[in-house]
Amino acid sequence: MKQVVFVTSLVVLFATSNPVLAAEYWVSQDPTTKECSIVEQMPDGKTQVMVGATSYPTKDEAKAAKKVARNAGVCVKKP
Repeated sequence: MKQVVFVTSLVVLFATSNPVLAAEYWVSQDPTTKECSIVEQMPDGKTQVMVGATSYPTKDEAKAAKKVARNAGVCVKKP
């Protein structure tokens, strides 16, 4: 009986922690060239700077944010 409770608890724990392990995307800018890209690790603030104030749960949302930043003149279009 204790083993069933233990296994059930592990399954519940894994199922609820799975969204925490999901990938995050950031819009990152090279400060010298002003070119932006989408990265999976938070920019360090030295070689890459974060554009915006948050991360994005999907790559599509990050692409949309990059497009907005480009239209606002924050990011330049790659040649």
